[in-house]
Amino acid sequence: MSSSDNGPQGGTSAEAASAAPPQNNNVADALEERLIDAEYKIWKKNTPYLYDFVMTHSLEWPSLTCQWLPNPKETGTMGESKTMEHSLLLGTHTTGEQNYLMVASVHLPKQDAVLDYRNANNTTNNTNTAAGTSSSSTQKHYDDDKKEVGGFGHSSTNTAGGASSSSAASNASVGKIDIKMKIRHDGEVNRARYMPQNHFMVASRGPNPEIYIWDLSKHPSFPEDSDSTATSPQAVLAGHDREGYGLAWSKLTQGRLVSGSEDTTLCLWDINSNSTSSGGQQQNAISKFLGHTDVVEDVDWHHRDPNMIGSVGDDRQIMIWDVREKNAKKAVHSVTNAHEGDINCIAFNPANEFVLATGSADKTVALWDMRNLKSRLQTLAGHTDQVYQLEWAPFNESILGSCAADRRVAVWDLSRIGTEQTPEDAEDGPPELLFMHGGHTSKVSDLSWNANDEWTVASVSEDNVLQIWNMAEEIYTPEEEDEAEMSSGEGEDQLLGEEDLE
Repeated sequence: MSSSDNGPQGGTSAEAASAAPPQNNNVADALEERLIDAEYKIWKKNTPYLYDFVMTHSLEWPSLTCQWLPNPKETGTMGESKTMEHSLLLGTHTTGEQNYLMVASVHLPKQDAVLDYRNANNTTNNTNTAAGTSSSSTQKHYDDDKKEVGGFGHSSTNTAGGASSSSAASNASVGKIDIKMKIRHDGEVNRARYMPQNHFMVASRGPNPEIYIWDLSKHPSFPEDSDSTATSPQAVLAGHDREGYGLAWSKLTQGRLVSGSEDTTLCLWDINSNSTSSGGQQQNAISKFLGHTDVVEDVDWHHRDPNMIGSVGDDRQIMIWDVREKNAKKAVHSVTNAHEGDINCIAFNPANEFVLATGSADKTVALWDMRNLKSRLQTLAGHTDQVYQLEWAPFNESILGSCAADRRVAVWDLSRIGTEQTPEDAEDGPPELLFMHGGHTSKVSDLSWNANDEWTVASVSEDNVLQIWNMAEEIYTPEEEDEAEMSSGEGEDQLLGEEDLE
């Protein structure tokens, strides 16, 4: 490769020909960039019709991980504000620079708030001094060079005096995303997850075999010594020999954490076994599971059984474990060749104790029934590249989100499986493919549903972009409800049909 890059020096025609592939690759890369750019422009123009809001934030460095924290708080005066401040757990992924575990604040509109999202950031204010209030005329922000509507999902309003200034200022913050906490991390953050029983306790992992436990309440918002590179986790979990990504807290037993690694093992931890008050205290795994024969990519806890965990890996196996089992090599259930490629992720359904989902490098998502793992329930096909991560929606057991290397986040509605489609609808994908988010221009590393704001999703991609989005209500509202509204007399301003024109 290096010789091709340098080019042939006095070589034969055969040697010159060997230098051609990189040029072809450059052409292919350029064409792909143009395609991505064109797709993005089309997506951007259609955002007002596809979303209730979209927020795009450019991070300083890419984040491979994102997770909503469960502690939203109202902004501004109680009762007057139309926004809530939510928190999002992020990380950095860079070499040669200091990496950080981060918490971002995201201002989202309340569920019952009425805001004109199609008005954007350019605002002209006219103050009505007689009433002590202000009125504003907001123009649509249109980029003439890019020929696209920008700022969708953002509202910017400045007030001058009046009793409503605090609430108006709060409303102006819709779409505002700020980093409000940074903690030095040893190496890039591969994944970070908070403990469900105490959101201040966070587990993270990076390029080192160790896993770090942080108590966010014991760290300043930003590092006090800007010159120092020292890290100070509350605990360091030792047990793996190599790095990894799989990391999951038990939702039923406080302090229990399971991890998977490139060393082909799973480790089980109980951070309650030792105090985590002293900085950097090392803890050893209480159990180690040895059934996989290749990299363990992901792990998850069952939502009903406190002793059941699942794992998947590059050996294409699904393994179900009972943490009480003394034989470390004995899985309760195992599925060999569950996919045609490496299995990157696993997620147990939070409401249905028998259903789990897996995502693979074979570009598919598979659904499985725990009562019969000999064959999959359903294959969800819609991605065009390997699936990286899965997450079930916390508000509806039939809604599943998946993100992939194809720059897309898919939202699946399992209740629509088998629904009849017109040939035109079938061209857009299977009936269970509810929505495809196309706002990213690079591989999507992670996604997270907001448990405190239904249908709101955070997703991060390798090009430093964080997006917060909420699809239009018309997309997920059942058609039966729409028909009921029409029959009740609502929506009588509908378009006239041909018969009406006669």
